[in-house]
Amino acid sequence: MRGTASLFRLALVATLAAWLAPACSLGAGTGTCTGTLDVPDCWAGPFDLHPDFFAAVPSSGGALQIRIQNGGDYETFSDGMVILIDDGGQVRGDPANDGSPRPSLLGQSLVVALPPSVVPPGVPVKPVPDPRIVHASLYLERTCRTQNDALYAMDAVSVNADGSCDRPPGGDPPLACPGPATSGDGGAEAGPGDGGAAPGAVATSTITFNSLFDGNPAESDAKQRLTDATFDFYLADPREICPGGLGPPPRCRGHLTGSFHFYFERGKPAQPFP
Repeated sequence: MRGTASLFRLALVATLAAWLAPACSLGAGTGTCTGTLDVPDCWAGPFDLHPDFFAAVPSSGGALQIRIQNGGDYETFSDGMVILIDDGGQVRGDPANDGSPRPSLLGQSLVVALPPSVVPPGVPVKPVPDPRIVHASLYLERTCRTQNDALYAMDAVSVNADGSCDRPPGGDPPLACPGPATSGDGGAEAGPGDGGAAPGAVATSTITFNSLFDGNPAESDAKQRLTDATFDFYLADPREICPGGLGPPPRCRGHLTGSFHFYFERGKPAQPFP
């Protein structure tokens, strides 16, 4: 149901919005985003975003939102991808707030995952000692229109045995989520759900930043305004996570690879509201 998807997406937006100060930036750039998607009732097969709009939105808290999109219209009328970095300075290797040095993560493959506090209904929020600092989501508001159109890059998704995300012939078999099973003495005990199919393999989303905008809207040094990255995202619908967060990861609903290279360009300030 789109209502459920909208509520889940709003939860993610609310979580991210806490880190993002009002800002607006846009600029030309280059990039690619291709692969396959399996969005029920919308898209199944090869996909090419053809991104031609690139933007970065810094926050006073150090977070950085990157938006790559087909066309420069509002997100609600477009296809695109949003990438959130919790702490851009940590990726760049800038000193911490207390002045202590931090190693640069540029050039390293970083795992991309949902924020720990964003979970679908029925899945408990669990403390994560070392949470991932990069998150990403694909939106297909123009292509899918009223369908469930949001997919999220995750650190673990179930893929076919050959590593692909193609829909198996005959449709998707249910994953083997844990459920009640009957023991030999007639009692019930925990066990795999009947009729479930175990995943063939598990894949992980990653991104590598070669350069990252320093988050200063008034930056004059072109080198510090450059963002350059490559990514390999395995997308899933978190609502397909097994109840309670147990069992195999959600089924892969898309595999996209690509890159982007653009310079931050300060745009017209966002409209202030009381």
